[in-house]
Amino acid sequence: MRWFLALCAASCVVVSARAADPAKPTAAQLEYFEAKVRPVLADHCYSCHGPKKQSAGLRLDTSTGIKAGADDGPVVVPGDPVKSRLIKSVKRENELAMPPKSPLPAEAVAVLVEWVKSGAALPAETAQGPAVDPKKHWAFQPVRAPLVPAAPNPKGESRNEIDAFVGAKLAEKGLAIAPRADKRALVRRAYFDLTGLPPTAEEVEAFVKDAAPDAWARLVDKLLASPRYGERWGRYWLDVARYADSKGYDLTRERAFPFSYTYRDYVVRSFNEDKPYDRFVTEQLAADLLPLGADKRPLAALGFLTLGRRFLNNQQDIIDDRIDVVTRGFMGLTVTCARCHDHKYDPIPAKDYYSLYGVFASTNEPAELPLIGDMPRTPEVIAFEKEVETREAAIVAERDKRHAATVAKLREPAAVAEYLLAVLDTRDARGEEVQNLLRQRDLTRLVYDRWREFVAAEVKAKSAVFVPLQALAAVPEKDFEAKALAALPQGTNPLVAKALTDAKPKTLKAAVDVFAKALCAAPPAGTPSKEQAEVAKALAKGGPTDIALADAEKIQNRADRDAIAAIRKKVDTFKAASPHAPPRAHVLADNAQPTQPVVFLRGNPGNRGPQVPRQAPEIVTPNRKPFTQGSGRLELARAITSPENPLTARVMVNRVWLGHFGHGLLRTPSDFGVRSDPPSHPELLDYLASTFVREGWSVKRLHRAIMLSATYQQSSAVTPEMYKLDPENRLLAHQNRRRLDFEALRDSLLSASGRLDLTEGGKPVDLFKAPFSARRTVYGLIDRTSLPGTFKVFDVANPDTHSPQRFQTTVPQQALFLMNSPFVQEQAKSLAARKEVAAAKTAAAKVTTLYRLALSRNPTADELALATRFVAGDDPKSAFGAWPQLAQVLLLSNEFAFVD
Repeated sequence: MRWFLALCAASCVVVSARAADPAKPTAAQLEYFEAKVRPVLADHCYSCHGPKKQSAGLRLDTSTGIKAGADDGPVVVPGDPVKSRLIKSVKRENELAMPPKSPLPAEAVAVLVEWVKSGAALPAETAQGPAVDPKKHWAFQPVRAPLVPAAPNPKGESRNEIDAFVGAKLAEKGLAIAPRADKRALVRRAYFDLTGLPPTAEEVEAFVKDAAPDAWARLVDKLLASPRYGERWGRYWLDVARYADSKGYDLTRERAFPFSYTYRDYVVRSFNEDKPYDRFVTEQLAADLLPLGADKRPLAALGFLTLGRRFLNNQQDIIDDRIDVVTRGFMGLTVTCARCHDHKYDPIPAKDYYSLYGVFASTNEPAELPLIGDMPRTPEVIAFEKEVETREAAIVAERDKRHAATVAKLREPAAVAEYLLAVLDTRDARGEEVQNLLRQRDLTRLVYDRWREFVAAEVKAKSAVFVPLQALAAVPEKDFEAKALAALPQGTNPLVAKALTDAKPKTLKAAVDVFAKALCAAPPAGTPSKEQAEVAKALAKGGPTDIALADAEKIQNRADRDAIAAIRKKVDTFKAASPHAPPRAHVLADNAQPTQPVVFLRGNPGNRGPQVPRQAPEIVTPNRKPFTQGSGRLELARAITSPENPLTARVMVNRVWLGHFGHGLLRTPSDFGVRSDPPSHPELLDYLASTFVREGWSVKRLHRAIMLSATYQQSSAVTPEMYKLDPENRLLAHQNRRRLDFEALRDSLLSASGRLDLTEGGKPVDLFKAPFSARRTVYGLIDRTSLPGTFKVFDVANPDTHSPQRFQTTVPQQALFLMNSPFVQEQAKSLAARKEVAAAKTAAAKVTTLYRLALSRNPTADELALATRFVAGDDPKSAFGAWPQLAQVLLLSNEFAFVD
């Protein structure tokens, strides 16, 4: 057992990168400052602490000013909100309550507290000098195929054009491409890079023995043709798409997306089919607007837009999230930084943000999702469909009942009086003023608008009922009791005049109450007189309260909405849980009438600025034209995938490079803006991007070109000279040793145990509920509201937002999971009990088989001797004996968890 513990301790040693500079903020921290903190400071603080005025010597519009603080010292203590005077002031906990006139909104205070608590990250300020036009930034220039440099005369190898670019850069530093990795390392690298699974010992040995010149190329082609390839690279894309199987917190509706899996399966299938990337992008933005033919499965691509977080149904935030995933995901542009103000650094004005806002505000998510595939007509499927039909009918019945009740209430005198008085009180009001009054009086906008239009039309037609009402509204309140009746014009409807004369109202409100009772009085039997017909017109067919079922949702109160939502939630839960639900797509559809977007000044929807057209950002489409086809999604997709767009191909090429080397040619894969570091090999990036487009946007051809290069195939061994000249390996003097991500690690554990289930597609499975699923990790349930702790420990992407690349942390919980997790122990037991191990006749043969199954190789003589000594004392009755322990040690080893 001492030997086992020693091996465990050794196996938990991991190769970690050098510690990051603690003073250097992360990209996420800077994004939080720009997206959340700066708008708060701009809205509430710059007037007194900005470029024109610095009360108490405090300036908050620059990083330098924030760090310097006020005349009497710092106002921010990074990491400690309690000691930060800025936080005390905005919380009004000291004598310098800020802002002085009115407190900050609670959410703004929370933003500042979170910023300080997480370190008060601030962007670095560039040295003052001649202004540089951000439009001339390298990433915004057209992609041009560069000349391939003549291969230097290095000590290393050169196999294709990639090596020429890399070799030229290395030669400048006196370095060269490293020698080729040994064949065992190469085959393992290829398998994990393209499939996320380890090769078997037999597959390794077959490649090692294959001396044909094209052996490597054939191996790459074989792996690219494997269905496992799409599962591996599809998972990378799901990070970009912030994929999840639930909406996040939604208090009224089912949180699960019942058909999210159809998007995941679409992505996997698209990579396997090598769908041209421009088509892949277009389908994810506008599949419903394309001629799809009989195969409707590409409709699932719209999950790229619809499967994001729901922000408690805040539409502005939902649209902001969609703009973010589109612009950062496809083009590496941080457009959402322009939500509240023009982008601080990149040439993206707020007008461009709201042009895109208009595109997505012109869409809706239909209640009935389209079918994209058939289910066999089994009795279970038929029963499921009948049950759904019954449940949906219950929703319709409840809606109709509540609609009838609401309309009946709107026809009562009290409700009629409320809306008539609101119409009179807002005769000269517009926009936000009207909305505020309706909110204060708890009135519905649709009903108000119908009454306002009706009254205006009646007055214009010189109605004997509503012209007198307008005349009463013109009487000053102080004179109302004395002059109201005298103000009634000649020709006033006799029924209205009598009601007012009898009631003698003292105020306009009292007069309107009388008026409403007259309008709501039941008409006598028989044919009405002219006077009776005039009064009854307001509540007759076509009047303000004749509200169609189609507008039912617009007049529902909270109780109605909650009651119907509760029924619908049960239906959605039933659909999401049933294995017999036919596959559907979470789509978007264009509204009948597109939205005319306006700029929300300071990001406030209530502070509306100038109108802007729906169109693509100018920086990527200099000769742009406003969109004219519905919402503009298809036109946006064409602008993004245009060969003239300087960003799309560069961004995707960089993402693929990142997957093969552990970092991109540009280290910020979703930010190609002015603040990003320049690419390590700009000419290579443009060569690959131009070739990518020229060769039909084929991702598999891009993989092949990269993997056939000597740059990719080189050894990961690092010499002292390499480390001294290029410690971060930006010049690519060697391959990078990489740790398996969680998906590859878990799948490898299952593969070694012999339990891996390679079933493709379908509904997500809970990976952490016993009995543990043996499905590939890509098919695991991603629940935004309850993301498993294991995912967080192993740096799985946060599905709440677009993820450019995963963090890589080294924490004790990772080793503890591998040592103590019931799942890992179960795989160790299964590995030790595999039939191949059981069939071995001797302890040495069993040990050899374990090594071959876990590490795809035979043990060395020392390893064999050590292991056989350890298992010699095995107790067959032990719950976790020597053989499972040995198996777990192999699964815990760095050799298992790292790729050279």
